[in-house]
Amino acid sequence: MVIQHNPEAAETMGLTRAVACWDEGYEHICQGAPHVIVAHANKNWGFGAEDCALALSLLDLYATSLGLGACWGGYFYKAVNAYPPLFEALGLPSDHLAFGAMMVGYPKFTYQRIPIRKRPRVTWK
Repeated sequence: MVIQHNPEAAETMGLTRAVACWDEGYEHICQGAPHVIVAHANKNWGFGAEDCALALSLLDLYATSLGLGACWGGYFYKAVNAYPPLFEALGLPSDHLAFGAMMVGYPKFTYQRIPIRKRPRVTWK
């Protein structure tokens, strides 16, 4: 719908490329993640976006502590709100909106340590 109604915005967000990949048989958005968690709240709740972003941030940290990989799904949650069949398939209440999504699964690559950083210079006064 965004591509048809606002092609400039769709191009800026990379939606035309994502749809083209889908049409070629390549699922570009979730990259084969086995699970997607959608954070949603009542559309009239003034802090829905903030609450959902906080919940997903904590989920991101917790998933990593369990050895899982997590990736924010911006395209996915935008599609949930823009495409009624997907919204309905997820069983979301009709008075809610999706405010975020996260793909979760076992990562293909693991890291043995965090990147080496320079020691911070701290001056106490």
